[in-house]
Amino acid sequence: MSRCASRDLSRSIKSISQQDSVDSESDKTDKSTRWWEVLWEDYVETYTVPQVAKIKAPRLQLCYLGVFAFGLVAIIIWLYCTLQLWDFNPISMSNSFLQLAPPWARAETWCYDYDYDCAEEPRSAKNLTYCTRDALDQMTDEIHQNFFSDASFIQARWPNGVPEVSAECRQFDVHEVLEEEGKPLVMTARMITLQDRCANPDTEGCLWRNQGLQVDVVQDVERFFLKIRHDVVAKDEPASNAFSTGFVMVKGKKMQLHCADKGSCASKDMASDFDSCNMSECWSTRFADYLSLDLVMNASNISLDSRLPLPSEAIEDDELKLPMFSQRLLGVSLAIDIKYENAQQAQVWPPQWRGFTKRYTYTFRKMNDYASESDLEGVTDQHRTFIRKFGIKIFVNFSGELASWDWLYALKQFAILQASWFKTVKSSQKVLFTLAMWFMNNVMIWIYRRIPWLKHLPAMKSHYAELKSISDEKFKKRIKDESKFRTGGPDFCCRLVAGT
Repeated sequence: MSRCASRDLSRSIKSISQQDSVDSESDKTDKSTRWWEVLWEDYVETYTVPQVAKIKAPRLQLCYLGVFAFGLVAIIIWLYCTLQLWDFNPISMSNSFLQLAPPWARAETWCYDYDYDCAEEPRSAKNLTYCTRDALDQMTDEIHQNFFSDASFIQARWPNGVPEVSAECRQFDVHEVLEEEGKPLVMTARMITLQDRCANPDTEGCLWRNQGLQVDVVQDVERFFLKIRHDVVAKDEPASNAFSTGFVMVKGKKMQLHCADKGSCASKDMASDFDSCNMSECWSTRFADYLSLDLVMNASNISLDSRLPLPSEAIEDDELKLPMFSQRLLGVSLAIDIKYENAQQAQVWPPQWRGFTKRYTYTFRKMNDYASESDLEGVTDQHRTFIRKFGIKIFVNFSGELASWDWLYALKQFAILQASWFKTVKSSQKVLFTLAMWFMNNVMIWIYRRIPWLKHLPAMKSHYAELKSISDEKFKKRIKDESKFRTGGPDFCCRLVAGT
């Protein structure tokens, strides 16, 4: 042992001996100290100092970096979803053209023109309940009973008394069924009355007088097809049915319009994740979409065989007293809503740099009961034919938005993204750090303790987490233990000086 170490050891032992003598003296003094003073004596027993230790352990920090990176990527994705680089513009202009196709039109036997190029197939009314003789006679009886039985009708309009009412079920072609003036109306029935008046129309009381009443019911009207073409513009982005994929929504189920001719639908994107519509009810070509009236009314919850009271200003309690007629004789209004889209606002991946697939969806809804149009034929000064047509009045509405690329809009979004980035990251940094530390302290440490070659990492972290002092009694005991080994080595004085 060196002289320095021996000298320091002797000095320490001497100080300890002196301290022991002092302690013995203090013990004598303490005997005279009152016991309650000892109870309230204040002194420092131990102390703990938290410390930050920089441990170079990549395996321990890997989890922290992983959680922090995951949170950072989540923030980037959220910002990308919130700040779309594509400019979404609502439909600003729209145009639609509606025609009718006959009931015998089929996708398999598709032809160019139903007047010049197609062979008409014969139809039969035998299986139509509303076209049976009993149903037509019931209709005429209801008209007689509700309009002429109590002689309450204006006899000046019917100079010949109660008119003869006849009802027939007839075949009509597409030009007779479709009324194109104003909002399109698909005729389901019509009433025809011959009218005449006096030779001098300026004569007082010269009214148009009715002679007879004929009712014609359109045979097989449910099997006619709506033939629809349309195109829209959203800012500078055009779209049309010719170059877009069509869908129909029926009873909550979305179905794709089947392409009647693959050659004419080459520009349409045939989606594989939707069922195709029944070819007997709807199909599509590059020129137009064909939708059967039966499908449209089914989707709109409309039945032409339902019965309704005559239109009246009567209050609700009196409606039950009004005469009831088939909806074929009263008409109905429905809306065809066409929604265009080529992208979803939440679409994130993959980035669509070359544009989106344009699609449109038909939805149908009932608007109001009662729809009719009036027409005149063979008009002269004294004679004319008055025709009142009842049917399905159709309203076509457009909605949706189309995404288009605009460099100015993208630069503006980048500027917003940059401002939002710093604000979001600054507010989220503390949260991410807390989350990462919790994950490391509660998950990764638990895992490391169970891996043999990583057990030292939790021990290292726990050892350097804080610095604790030792109590006076433990310190004295340690000095006495160390003094027993005079050959304890040259570092004894250094450990003693450091207080460890």
